[in-house]
Amino acid sequence: MKFLERFILDCKAKGMTKHSIETYQSNVMEFLTYYPRPHEVTIDHLRYYLNKLRARNLAITTLKGYMSAVSSFYDFLVFENEIHLNPVPAFRKRYLDRTKYNPSSRQLISVIEMQELYYTAPHILKKVIIMILAKTGIRRGELHDLKESDLDFYRKTIHIPEKKKRSNYIAFMDDELESALKEYLVWRNRKAKTEYLLISNKGGRIHKDAPGMILAELGKKLHLHDPNGPLEQKLSPHTFRHWFTSHLFRAGMNSQYIKFLRGDSMRKESWQIYNHIDIELVRVEYLRCIPQISTRQYIPD
Repeated sequence: MKFLERFILDCKAKGMTKHSIETYQSNVMEFLTYYPRPHEVTIDHLRYYLNKLRARNLAITTLKGYMSAVSSFYDFLVFENEIHLNPVPAFRKRYLDRTKYNPSSRQLISVIEMQELYYTAPHILKKVIIMILAKTGIRRGELHDLKESDLDFYRKTIHIPEKKKRSNYIAFMDDELESALKEYLVWRNRKAKTEYLLISNKGGRIHKDAPGMILAELGKKLHLHDPNGPLEQKLSPHTFRHWFTSHLFRAGMNSQYIKFLRGDSMRKESWQIYNHIDIELVRVEYLRCIPQISTRQYIPD
């Protein structure tokens, strides 16, 4: 694994985020278990590896993520003069880039289904994961990196860990998110051995894949998740980001406010330079538009 250790040092030197480095390390380590001598890998080997990944019914975006990590690893080997050519870009163009990601194909569950999901969760940890994802639209990595100190009950905000993809680092709490967090902290603070917000029963930080596994387990009970089905039949943390965005939009929220809450790029046209975001106006609109999920009631979608 000498190549892997040097590759990780290279990733750190490039200033990659901790989450990206961990993902690349995991993906490349798996690749090297198949092919410990990367110099000898051929196109047929890459086809075999891709078919192994496809057999796990991974989403196209996940497949591309795996191959991006492997491609970055081979770029490193070229830079180190270990090999002369990176074989992955041409391979990826032929077998993966022809499949376009279509965000509209992602599952959109109803408010009532979200309420049922919340009430199906048997433990406060699972409930608070659902509540945070639904109420903030944050990404899986951002959820995993939250610390207890990121919660500000006085201002009713959550500080979202800084990531290169995110432009805004503030999320709001409404009353039911605040209530769920406070109930969770009563349980957490008896066990916690880490500063991170989400912990296991043993008190340590939960695994980065735990939220996805929890949602899949609960989703199957409500027929909202088919592990062998297409993207629109899967329940994942990103499903909640899609839910958050779609239901704010359906409630009539300003699209610029939604972008702000999602942490999307706020690049502006020339006429928008003076259209600054007023955070308190965003809060008012957020509280008006965000659906309630801790009380069962009929809400038309």
